[in-house]
Amino acid sequence: MKNVLNKFHGSTVAEDLMKGDLQLGGTKKLVTVFFSDIRDFTKFSEGHTPEEVVEMLNEYFQIMVAIINKNNGVVDKFIGDAIMAVWGAPTPQDDDSKNAVKACIEMRQALEQLNETRIGRGQVPIKIGCGLHRGFAISGTIGSDERMEYTVIGDAVNQAARIEASTKAFGTDLLLSDSLSEEVKEYFIIEEAGKAEVKGKSEPLTMFKVRGYYDDSGNEVRVRTAYSDFEAGDADKVKVAS
Repeated sequence: MKNVLNKFHGSTVAEDLMKGDLQLGGTKKLVTVFFSDIRDFTKFSEGHTPEEVVEMLNEYFQIMVAIINKNNGVVDKFIGDAIMAVWGAPTPQDDDSKNAVKACIEMRQALEQLNETRIGRGQVPIKIGCGLHRGFAISGTIGSDERMEYTVIGDAVNQAARIEASTKAFGTDLLLSDSLSEEVKEYFIIEEAGKAEVKGKSEPLTMFKVRGYYDDSGNEVRVRTAYSDFEAGDADKVKVAS
């Protein structure tokens, strides 16, 4: 049973679920929330068979989920082509923020390798957008007595989703919130992308791009691929602030 739960929830969540009776409710935790999705996925789906779409998603998910797990994150759910993951729930660690950003850089590199494989097979390359935010959320079992889901909810989750949506407007594959960028700036090469007005927020959000990381000697290591930057475009529920 634990092996089955591991595949659906991840090992840390599975252990939490098996400690005792499942009950609705949750606890407030400081978490780092991740959202990603595939650019132009609707267009891709329309031009390919369902079998081709599922094959592409499974190959892509296999790579990205392994990176999240390796960096101590927990995949919360898949929403179509989107991935939601969290660091800090159910078990927080001191380096959650650093691990989350590190995972995103590894995803950038892994996507380049995946696209080389896809192009070699005569398939179109894919691009993704990722958003990260750190804040408080409720972590626990949500739903009803008949149908439960172990997840995190709250404004931090909504803000991470809005930041991910903003990647299209800023033409980049990864954006961080100001609170998260402040925490990890000593480890990663960060530059301000700009401000954006997003749905659900009265004030514009300041977002940051990640250009690479600092190695153990403090040297800059730039990580850029053919898919990490692209032409900015219109994004739903996002307006770049002047």
